Amino acid sequence: MAENRCVAAGSMWLTLQAIDDWAAAYEPGHVLSLGLSLDNGFMRHAYTVSRGEFRSRQFEHLYRVIPHGRMTPRLSEMLPGTTVFFHGPFHTPIQYEIQPGAERIALIATGTGVGPLFGYAEKTLREGETRPITLYASFREESHICLAAELNTLARTYPNFRWHYSLTRPSGSWSGFRGRVTDWVPQELKSSTLETYHFHLVGNGEMVHLVRRALYGAGVARERVSIETYFNHHAEPVDAEIDRLTIHFRCSS
Repeated sequence: MAENRCVAAGSMWLTLQAIDDWAAAYEPGHVLSLGLSLDNGFMRHAYTVSRGEFRSRQFEHLYRVIPHGRMTPRLSEMLPGTTVFFHGPFHTPIQYEIQPGAERIALIATGTGVGPLFGYAEKTLREGETRPITLYASFREESHICLAAELNTLARTYPNFRWHYSLTRPSGSWSGFRGRVTDWVPQELKSSTLETYHFHLVGNGEMVHLVRRALYGAGVARERVSIETYFNHHAEPVDAEIDRLTIHFRCSS
């Protein structure tokens, strides 16, 4: 472990350095199983790579500390130099999920799902991506906002990148977007251009499956929507919610 620092209330940025002889060519969107050796056994869990650097053999994860969870409270207390075991990778890197025929890219996240989306945007922009990329995210409170400085730097550096975020429990002084991404993202998109996008969704399965189904209903091709769920993997949105959000996407101007 090279670094394990707090980046927001309850969220940590973990940097790992591979010390074995295997290649460590991990990219944003890859999933690794991280393992901790404990006095009474071994514990492991899957975490998504937010950023990878092949030459330095480092890879990084943004993760949320679950107060009553089994692994993240232990992981958050570990200091640089601690040994963390890993195997994988699993899942497809985001860069390979994005359809080359799409004219625009929309990235939608809840919470720490913003981590791999930031990493993907940083990597693809650095490599010369010229299509417009917009990242939409939602957090619970101001103190939970992750990677704002890094994303603002990307937006200043690359004219084709923008990002916007909302709070679901804002303070009275909050002047930005309010609510879940499903409350305000449709109004930020033009219905006439929906079919030109590729949408990549990361985070709470409740959001991911609802937005995915609504985009299909609004005419977006299935291959133009890719997903990763962090929890609530089997959430089933109710038809009324799908219909409501589909109408919002269709009527956006």
